[in-house]
Amino acid sequence: MFHKTEIRSNLLGILEIALFMPQGAKRFAASTHNLKTSFLIPLAVLPLSLITLIAAHPESSLDTASLHVLTVIYALRLFISLGLFLAIVYFMADKMGKRDDFYRFAIANNWLALPSALIMLPLSLGFLNGIYNWDEVYPLMVVITLYSYACTAFMATHIMRIPYELACFIAILGMAIHQTSLHALKAITAHSLMLMT
Repeated sequence: MFHKTEIRSNLLGILEIALFMPQGAKRFAASTHNLKTSFLIPLAVLPLSLITLIAAHPESSLDTASLHVLTVIYALRLFISLGLFLAIVYFMADKMGKRDDFYRFAIANNWLALPSALIMLPLSLGFLNGIYNWDEVYPLMVVITLYSYACTAFMATHIMRIPYELACFIAILGMAIHQTSLHALKAITAHSLMLMT
């Protein structure tokens, strides 16, 4: 699965990127194996996100079927938004002749889920244990999310060696895809359920 040197190098690289240190971009090795295994990182972080999002749902008394539907929607959102985002960035990188840089970007982007999850972990645990309510936690989660998009833009600039303007566009594109995919999935699910009843 993961090699020790790969884990050490990627963790160091993602820590440096999270601290906006340009040398972090050089730590990620572009290989098919590294790319495939890097998708395990967002998958490992997914349960914490799902638990927090389901617990924060405004409807407090959801039945089991509704919980399953919501879980599937939020899980699909990750796969669809990540797949679409990386497909568009790949298309852009291919047109610029930066396919190898794209592989390093995709690997770093997947590993970037770790620092975001670690920063959000105390807030999520506090919310799930009733220490904080959603109104207290939500603004901080928005700030952390915006910070992770800033890290994405910084990472894109230094890994793909592109101007900041294009890197910011890539980060904003990721945010737009992430938000739009949720609304689209909810609309499709609601329409499908209406057709089945």
